[in-house]
Amino acid sequence: MASQITNYKCPACTGPLHFAGASGMLECDFCGAKYDVAQIEALYAEKEAKAVAATEQANAKAEQNRQKMAEMESQGWDTSSLNSDWGAEADGMKAYSCPSCGAELICDASTAATSCPYCGNPTVVPGQFSGALKPDFVLPFKLSKEDAKAAFLRLCKGKPLLPKGFTSEQRLEKITGMYVPFWLYDCAADFSGSYKATRIHTWSDSKYEYTKTDHFLLKRDAAADFVGIPMDGSTKMEDAFMESIEPFDYKQLTSFDMAYLTGYLADKYDVPSENGEPRVRQRVDAAMDDRLQSTFAGYSSVVPTSRQLNIKHNKARYVFFPVWILNTKYKDKIYTFAMNGQTGKMTGAFPICPKKTAAWFAGVTAGVALLASLVQLLML
Repeated sequence: MASQITNYKCPACTGPLHFAGASGMLECDFCGAKYDVAQIEALYAEKEAKAVAATEQANAKAEQNRQKMAEMESQGWDTSSLNSDWGAEADGMKAYSCPSCGAELICDASTAATSCPYCGNPTVVPGQFSGALKPDFVLPFKLSKEDAKAAFLRLCKGKPLLPKGFTSEQRLEKITGMYVPFWLYDCAADFSGSYKATRIHTWSDSKYEYTKTDHFLLKRDAAADFVGIPMDGSTKMEDAFMESIEPFDYKQLTSFDMAYLTGYLADKYDVPSENGEPRVRQRVDAAMDDRLQSTFAGYSSVVPTSRQLNIKHNKARYVFFPVWILNTKYKDKIYTFAMNGQTGKMTGAFPICPKKTAAWFAGVTAGVALLASLVQLLML
């Protein structure tokens, strides 16, 4: 009689393995894969070693975080709200790391991570929760997994070249709710600039056309406060994906509480907040330039000669934004889909089935040939 091995999972599909006396091997209840007992034990021994290494790495990162926060404070950022003290809440949290892409995931004790939501790797290594900053705020999920499934199906609708089974229920079940780490920056900015401008006036008489060009030296000064300049805090989530599902409604930001993690995973940031300095400067500069452009009405051309931007650092806040993620493989390539868990805005890249593509081109070619034959008959 077969005895159940509940602590071993199938490396292929993460289903439960049981020992089958007839074959003398561990067999998966879901996909039917078979494994030698020694093979699985070696795999889990490797997992345990990686978990120990992940814990040591997390502790090292915690020390790096403390040093980086000190650097931020010396540069003028207010980091008083950032801390790593989760209090009693830490006892109810679990941590996982992906040996494939390096993602570090956290969740509540009742939520299990059986695969990596970023790269689709079926094996994630359990480890000890430590070394993570506690978010200041969180945007709770408003849309459910069923909403994400429906949005994915709508996105796939009308795409006849998709591979067969790409919208199967088995694939849809891999959609994962993820809180993605973000930094929100508040700052004050002073801008000054000089510009060369021209105003061209033309007229003519019975003999000649005349052009008069007036030249001006323009100076502009402006000051503004900025609140909530966003920067993705995870290298695993591509910035282009996050930008394509923005915006998020900051009015619904709420103080972080562990209850919001129930049933979801969360990614630990791996982009430190001080790395946002170039992004903050770029976005502030673009915003100030847009504001000043509105004051240049009536000129034929305006060319900047000097620009100076001074940013007074104020505050950096650490937040979690809700995203539904699907990473799915087709012909050894990973395709990623992401949906804003607050608004439902979704984006993704689609594979194309070679057989369907060939059939489609064959149909088009046949249609063109038939049309050409009909034209020739009509011309006879």
